[in-house]
Amino acid sequence: MVTIKLGEDAGKQLVKVPLSNNTISRRINDMDDDINDQLISNLKGKDFALQLDEATENQKDTHLICYVRFVNEKKIVEDLLFCKEMKGGTTGQDLFAVVDDFMVQNQIDWERCVGVCTDGGHSMSGCYQGLQACIRSKAPNAVWTHCIIHREALAAGNLSEELHNILKIVKVILFIKTRPMKARYFAKLCEDVGANHSCLLFYSSSRWLFICTSLLRVYELRNEIYSYLHDEEHCFANKFIDADSLIQMAFLSDLFEKLNALKKSLQDNILQLSDKVSGFKKKVILWKGSVSKGDYKYFPSLDMFLQENEMALKEELRTVFVLDLSQLHVYLQKYFPEDEVEPIKWVRDPFNAAIPHHFNNEEAEQLIDISSDSTLKVQFQSLSLLEFWCQTQDEYSVITRLFCVF
Repeated sequence: MVTIKLGEDAGKQLVKVPLSNNTISRRINDMDDDINDQLISNLKGKDFALQLDEATENQKDTHLICYVRFVNEKKIVEDLLFCKEMKGGTTGQDLFAVVDDFMVQNQIDWERCVGVCTDGGHSMSGCYQGLQACIRSKAPNAVWTHCIIHREALAAGNLSEELHNILKIVKVILFIKTRPMKARYFAKLCEDVGANHSCLLFYSSSRWLFICTSLLRVYELRNEIYSYLHDEEHCFANKFIDADSLIQMAFLSDLFEKLNALKKSLQDNILQLSDKVSGFKKKVILWKGSVSKGDYKYFPSLDMFLQENEMALKEELRTVFVLDLSQLHVYLQKYFPEDEVEPIKWVRDPFNAAIPHHFNNEEAEQLIDISSDSTLKVQFQSLSLLEFWCQTQDEYSVITRLFCVF
């Protein structure tokens, strides 16, 4: 009818219109089911580790996100296992009920779970009623680990009261960004004076390290922000011409940038991550000694500000910076103890490692077999750590069972 009345071109366009009102959503659901079936099929019969996180959206909806890690065809597989909305409470038992229901529905054997990684919240990590305890009731041999990135965020969040007060200055971002007219006027001001940037960056107060780039942008646009806030008669305007405030802001910008770089590098196995954190702790000691001597070369924004304004850092401010670096080192030591990876150091070099005291007879014998295998020793020198242990999983399945945890 359309072809006769409106022409052939109109008829061809009409043919493209789907007759069903849910074709796209149905196809997406079919693809989702197919991907899930493939993942479950590859996971069954293999040892695996889980990483779980509870997240709340801006609409106050809470979801439990679960990632899985296992070895498939001699390769490490890391994938999203599920994301489930929490309908009721978020206690350890509630969280476990969601995970257990998924495992039962997909016929995944809990006995194969060798590791669980969560944040340090009581509902997650509690050893009596937390998610960790509930999972261990089903998988008694599972090893629990506290998320390294979360631990770093906890260590970085312990600032002195003086620097905490400086962080309150970033509230000017909300004052400008959440009002479209003010944001446009501020962008025009930045363009008129030839600033390198024309806008500020939002930040999340619930994630310490996300504030790094936002604070750095505020510091870089400090002159433009002062001009704008002065016209608006804002109470924070004078903070952007106060030398002490700007010095502290510069110090925090540099420090958070270093912490942010560390966070971005924490995406490897636990042995390499511990090495990076250990190196960072040594750097903190180096920075502390440098600042205490009046040398600020490791904090470029602070050093440049002092040189441009021909200023010397006040003794009380230097004391604050030294104490904060000392406190950062203390908390890094607390959340990353030196002996944390001692029980698994044999993974790094099984050919020269002593037999750990916690090994059972079969594990000890397999470690001796590996250390005596000259062919494996050649492979160890040419493969990465992950690739090597993936290659040995079939022949030495007992000793590599905890490999997913690493």
